[in-house]
Amino acid sequence: MIIISRHLMMDSINLFRPNYMSIWKKLFSVPIPCLCQCSQLYYGSKTRVASKSKGSIENGSDGVHKDKIISLLNFQTAEDALPFYKLPIKTLLHVYKTTKNDENNLYCKNRLYYISSQLNYPTALLSSKLARRTFIYSLSFNWLKSSLEVLLEMGVSADRIVRDLWVLKYHSTTIRERLQRIKDMDIDILYPWMVRCSEDILNRYVQICQETKNILGETKSTQIYLANRLNISSKDVEEMCLRIPALKTIRVTKVKHFLDFLEKEGFELEDIASKPRILSASPKTVEKRLTQLRELGMKQINLNILCRSKKDYKKYFESMASIRKKEHNT
Repeated sequence: MIIISRHLMMDSINLFRPNYMSIWKKLFSVPIPCLCQCSQLYYGSKTRVASKSKGSIENGSDGVHKDKIISLLNFQTAEDALPFYKLPIKTLLHVYKTTKNDENNLYCKNRLYYISSQLNYPTALLSSKLARRTFIYSLSFNWLKSSLEVLLEMGVSADRIVRDLWVLKYHSTTIRERLQRIKDMDIDILYPWMVRCSEDILNRYVQICQETKNILGETKSTQIYLANRLNISSKDVEEMCLRIPALKTIRVTKVKHFLDFLEKEGFELEDIASKPRILSASPKTVEKRLTQLRELGMKQINLNILCRSKKDYKKYFESMASIRKKEHNT
């Protein structure tokens, strides 16, 4: 994986570092000496607004200034612009300079619409996400364009990119090399976090994926594997999942290892199938409870006891320990 020079990254970010004084002059035609008065008016209005219950920011100069800046950001609808009203003036000025630079270079009218068009994603939904990830307006346009193109080319879905926009901070070469390496390991479903995560986390994920493929074989489904393993029908498994939603997302690796453990401990598959809640429990907790109950001399243990809540299990264990103590004393 190529490590991008810190200086290269900073050059990309600094490219659009705004000169706030010059932008203020262009926006408001205010002489430089008057900027202090603007600042006093801004903070004074905030104090007055804060003193009122449910005060409106539009009544203060902050609202007026935001309206002026946002009106120059080429938003096509009020709905698209709305999330940007939450940004401070300083950030809006930065977005303004980047937007004007993009427009002057014929890149796009606003990066909101560029990303929306590339991902085929609704601007009304994307706008709020960009307002929370304003670093998008700090990247050079070519950096942003290349990173997006590589993600889409490698098959990362638009929804996943939007949910994890941080991936766009990575250089396109880094993105391509990391995702290609994962593809070469026969992993078809790619996520942005795979670019950002550490090698240890990635290796663990790859190991789980490969183990999952080995376990499933031709079944291609955890539910079908569970049905085959418990000697029940797929319909029975579907009903289990309705009663116990956690079974819908359980990993097949956990199912296999847990079933292997329970069988080794002497539990019949029929018993497990009739008490499937045990499969949603923590294997470590179940193992610990089994040890505790067997130390009390219990041989026949109900699986439902092993997956009770911590409070209910403690009450049951203390009750059984008290009974065993009385038996021992007599």
